[in-house]
Order: sequence, then structure tokens, then C-alpha cells
Amino acid sequence: MSEENSTPSSSEKLPQASVCKKKSFSLIWIVPLVALLIGLGLVYTAMTEKGPTVIITFASAEGLEAGKTKVKYKDVEIGKVESVELAEDFEHVQVTVSLVKRANTYLNEETRFWVVRPRLSGGSVTGLGTLLSGAYIAVDPGKGGESQYEFIGLEIPPVVTEDTPGKLFTLKATDLGSLDYGSPIYYRGIKIGQVVGYELQKGGEGIDITVFVDAPYDEYVKNTSRFWLASGMDLEMDADGIRFDTESLVSLLIGGISLSNPAHLKGTPVADSGDIFQLFPTREAAMKEQFIEKEYYVLKFAQSVRGLAIGAPVEFKGFPVGHVVDIGIEFDWKSGEVLVPVRIEVEQERLKRIASSTGEADTGAMLDLLIEHGLRGQVRTGNLLTGKLYVALDFFKNVEPAKLLSENGVTEIPTTPTPIEELTSNMSALLEKLQKVPMEEIGNNAVETLQSIKETSEKLERLADSDELRLTFQKAHETMEGANNLLAKDSPTVVELQRALREMSEAARAVRSLADQLERHPESLLRGKEGK
Repeated sequence: MSEENSTPSSSEKLPQASVCKKKSFSLIWIVPLVALLIGLGLVYTAMTEKGPTVIITFASAEGLEAGKTKVKYKDVEIGKVESVELAEDFEHVQVTVSLVKRANTYLNEETRFWVVRPRLSGGSVTGLGTLLSGAYIAVDPGKGGESQYEFIGLEIPPVVTEDTPGKLFTLKATDLGSLDYGSPIYYRGIKIGQVVGYELQKGGEGIDITVFVDAPYDEYVKNTSRFWLASGMDLEMDADGIRFDTESLVSLLIGGISLSNPAHLKGTPVADSGDIFQLFPTREAAMKEQFIEKEYYVLKFAQSVRGLAIGAPVEFKGFPVGHVVDIGIEFDWKSGEVLVPVRIEVEQERLKRIASSTGEADTGAMLDLLIEHGLRGQVRTGNLLTGKLYVALDFFKNVEPAKLLSENGVTEIPTTPTPIEELTSNMSALLEKLQKVPMEEIGNNAVETLQSIKETSEKLERLADSDELRLTFQKAHETMEGANNLLAKDSPTVVELQRALREMSEAARAVRSLADQLERHPESLLRGKEGK
């Protein structure tokens, strides 16, 4: 085929297509645009409704998990844990929590966070719901103070929260005893509150216990209310029999506190939140009239004070006025005696009452007046079963004159021995005097004197001529002979006298032994002497 035949002609050229732009909008773009708008809306909503982020420091992260552990207030979720990390000191964990926006108002220095787990405290079990749902962080919103976003979480959950109606009070005690968080508070046998915290006082001299009394029971807490430990049981024996007292089985097991208002104090105002009260060890101690002013005195005893302990009562005419605070020992170089100084604490208001009754405004002048009238201190047995002693301030007759003395700023009250000690002392003195009497020498001298009289009478008899004089001398001779026989060493009279003296000596020793036995074991009057 020729080249001409293979080349197409102009009339046989292919047509060319022309492209025209269509101006209509495609519906396929609607779906991504809507998705974009929704996404932007969600981002905007998340950004505008995003709440604050806080950091909470805990001792451990037990039960906490990032992305899962929730933050709740009144069982309503208000946030979630974002991360859990170790602190820089490797001793704590820092939990980052994201909260809802409206929570920002309640984040201040009064806000508290804690982890809710199953816990046994104060006789009750809390957080059992977390056994299935897992632990969560609870919050107690604060109602005052500056805004804050970093917190130290509570290791022990608070018993009451900010919105719980009632009042907080502080009880001061010497030790905590069996009390713990959640220990109950009773009023007339009804639980009205609980212990919510405790801490050592400054200097470590006592314990400050914070208690919460629920409303409306907080209206029964007066300015004169008395609190005491209701832990355990009170067992008392007296002439009326045996009495057993306890508040409840819970207080018997875990401890508790009782509250009461003295019946003789009427119309006292209701206590304010934050008021401070004293926590007494027993109901008896709480119900006693309370005095603030104290005065200290010392009494020096020459006798043994075995059975006298610190805290033993001090009584004036049988009425308690104080207690023993210290017992020591010292040597008196003047008398050569070993003395036991007993320091006592006396309630000053009681002494002022006595002073006013005597017409003296000053307690020192009052004591001088009372001592002139025989006031002395004495150690007495308070309980025959236990042998416990107490210090008695009482009036005694026929005591040696004495005055108040002052040593190192402490006034000394004169003392007197106990009756049995005085009896023992008198018997010992009598025995010593009898032992010093030269009975044998006196007998020998008497015999020699009678012998001399006898010889003189015989001479006179020989010289006498008259029968009457002879008869007189003969009777005198018989009398002297009888006296001589009476006072002879082997005569029954002398033998009986010596035996009587020996028995008196043995009796004095027995009395001394009895006094020593009763002083060391006064309960032996009831139980008898125990065998070794």
C-alpha cells in the first residue's frame, strides 16, 4: 500500500471533545461537612465545659487506676483520675484529677479529698460498696478560703463532712485510752455523736480529742456539761451490794464517751461549736464539783507509808479536798530520823470556803488558826482489803504545839502518828524503861536492909528486961522475918514479879509485831495471816 493511501484525508479526521464546567454543588460533600461541624461543636463544648484539674497527694495509690477511678460527691460522679505518678521523693504518689466545670467554685483550702475503701472503724464497717465497683475518691467541698488546686489527701476518711448538721467540740484528756475514730458518744444511753479526730497537745502533756455531736442533740451540750470515758465497765461494791454499770456492748468492746448535765445546775446556756471540755476517767470524777485553783503543801511522816500511792485522796474531816502528787524520803539531821515528805495538791476554793467560815480572808492565816486548835495530818487506812492509805486532815487533842513552816516556797503542815503507832511507841518506851530498872539490885538491897533490921532487933531484944518490950521486939522480929522471906531471891513473890515483867515484855513485843503486821497488811484483819 502506498503512503498516500495510508494517510487519511482532512475530511476523515476524528472529532475532538470539548469539556464544559458544570456549576452545580455535589451532595456527597454534605456528610463530611456535617461531621466537621459536629466535631467542632463537641470540641467547643468540651473546651467550654472543661472543669479544673487538681493534683492530690496520697501515701499510696492502692485501688487507684488512671482513666477508671472516679471522683464522687454524694455518690454523684464529678470527675475522673487522669494519671497516677510517683512523687519526686518516691515516698508519695501524685494523682491528677479532672473535675467538672462547676466544681471550680468549691476548690479552696478547706476542700478535702480521701479514698473510699472498705474500712472497719469505731465498731462500724464503711465502703462495702467498693468491693464490687472499686475504690473511688470522695470530696468534701470547702465553703471558705482562697482557691487551691493542689491538695494532700486524707489517709483516714472524715467521720462527718461540712454539710452534716451538728457541732464540733474539743475534749482534753491525759491519754487516749481505748478511743478511736468513730468511737460513740452517749447521752442517756442514746448515741448522739462520735469521735472525729485526736492529736497530742503541744509539749506532749495530754491529748486533744475532737468530737462531733449531731443535731438536734447538740442542744443538750451545755457550758457545764461533763464528759467521761464510758469504756469498759464499772464494778462497785458497798453496803448496798454489787453494782455493774456500762453504757453499751459497743462501748465495752471499742470504748466510748458519755455526756451528762449536773442536775443542780439549771438554766446554763448551750455550748458553742469549738468549746473545750475536760474528759474525766469516770462518772464519779466528772460529777464532782470542779475547782481550777490548786495549792500545794507538804506533810512529813516519821512512820512507814507503805500503801500510800500517788493519787491517793486527801480528806478534811472525811471530805475530799485534794490528792497526793509526790512521795519522797529525807533524813532529819537534827532528830536523826528518816522522814517521808508527802506532797499534796489541795483545791484552793475549798480552803477559801473554810477560811470564810473562820472569819479569815487569807488561807495561810486560816491554817495557822486551825493548827492552833489541833489540826494535823495523819496517814490512815482507807481499805482493809487492799491496804491502801490516804492522808487525813483532822483535829486532835493533847498534841504538841506546832506552826506552819515554809521550805522552798512550799508550806509544811504538821503531822501526828496513827493511834496504833502511838500505842506501839508508848509500849516500846515503857518496855525500855522497865528493862532499865535494876530489879535484882533493888531486891538485894532490900534483903540486906531487912537483915540489918533483924540483927538490930535481936540486939535490942537481948538488952530488953521487960516482958512487954521483949514481946514487942519479938513481933517486930517475926515481921522482919516474913518480909525477908517475901523478898528472898527464891521467894514466890519475887519469882511471880519477875515472870510478870517477862510477860509484860513479851506483850509489848507482841503489840509491836501486831502493829507492824497491820501496817504492812491491814487486810489480815479480815483474811487472817497468810502462811508463807
